[in-house]
Amino acid sequence: MAAEEVLYIEGGTRLNGEAEVQGSKNAALPMIAASLLAEKGETVLHRVPPVKDVLVALEVLRQLGARVDFDPTVGSAVIDATGVDTTEMPSDLTGRLRASVLFVGPLLSRFHNVTIAEVGGCNIGARSTDYHYRGFARMGATVKAAGSGGYKVVASSLAGANMYLDLPSHTGVENLIMAASLARGESVIVNAASDPEICDFVQLLVKMGARVKGVGTRTVRIEGVDSLHGAEHTVMYDRLDAAMLMMAGAITGGDVTLKGVDLHHLEILEAKLLQMGVELDGERDRLRVRGPETFSPINVVTTYYPGFPTDLQPSITAMACVAEGDSFIRETVFEDRFGHVKNLRAFGASLSPEKDRLVIVHGPVRLKGTRVRADDIRAGEACVLAGLIASGRTSISNLYQLDRGHAQLEERLKGLGAEIERL
Repeated sequence: MAAEEVLYIEGGTRLNGEAEVQGSKNAALPMIAASLLAEKGETVLHRVPPVKDVLVALEVLRQLGARVDFDPTVGSAVIDATGVDTTEMPSDLTGRLRASVLFVGPLLSRFHNVTIAEVGGCNIGARSTDYHYRGFARMGATVKAAGSGGYKVVASSLAGANMYLDLPSHTGVENLIMAASLARGESVIVNAASDPEICDFVQLLVKMGARVKGVGTRTVRIEGVDSLHGAEHTVMYDRLDAAMLMMAGAITGGDVTLKGVDLHHLEILEAKLLQMGVELDGERDRLRVRGPETFSPINVVTTYYPGFPTDLQPSITAMACVAEGDSFIRETVFEDRFGHVKNLRAFGASLSPEKDRLVIVHGPVRLKGTRVRADDIRAGEACVLAGLIASGRTSISNLYQLDRGHAQLEERLKGLGAEIERL
């Protein structure tokens, strides 16, 4: 058995230079699932990030019977789903990928039955998929438990329906849109998520022949069609990857330019970084980030898009550790998204005990290198940020989590001058 890889960081270096932002994982995953809807033709995707979650999703397609050609060096995926010959999802893969649930909608829509085992993902609290299955049932499907945490979903046909989401889940919206795309009549989804990645995903569906209106608003309408076909699309940039690089440049007091970024999608993060004293200059698809000598404290409340993303809460908490005063970080989306707090304390950060989903960060604190474990993607990002400014050496294990969300992160940070190495 090979030894576990560890990321080592020697902190204290100001980052400078240019870095490329990867394609969006959260846009690519529903697009990969949507390829199953094409009864003819190839689905060609560009700028697909070669992160672990994407690689697992592509392997799911292969095991379902699709032909998949993926070139990770250029991010090009060519998918032919015309030969799919099974609707039973591979349990060894679904257990590693929460986004596996996105395959249920297109398989049900095209083949009228699907079996899926319990899905995996980050351990950050309850992330119910009930609204997915309630929506399928509204369209005429029968949903039955299949094993521990799994489901068997069957429908002789699907019919348009009105569906209400208790919470504006982006995977829930995407899944129901795919299920409704081949259903009879019109479907309406109320309280829909409006994330940019959903808009990008729907652009692909429309190219495939789907009829979807209202995407980007809280009410989405889908008019079912008889069939869909392959199409070609370039995946948008990854907002979370961009944010990670923005904060890495800022927290080190560096001067970093990011390529392939639309700051319009990051307005709330932009506002918070400006409050902290960070300088941001955007032009076309380039963004310059300059960190201040001292940071001002902030108040952050996570919520659904266009509010502050829960996925950026661990990283902004890490940044608050060096701010001049107390910062208040409130988490409203996931009840257990403070796993990174123990790691930040290991660096020497001063954080009040979490209570009622609120953490108070007492800054500034001079962080010291330590040994930590990335318990999930975003907690791992917080560890990287802390390591970049900590005195001495930091080691981060369980890199699989970081690799689920970022491709060649250490190489891109090294290109900006970071003393970082994977061994």
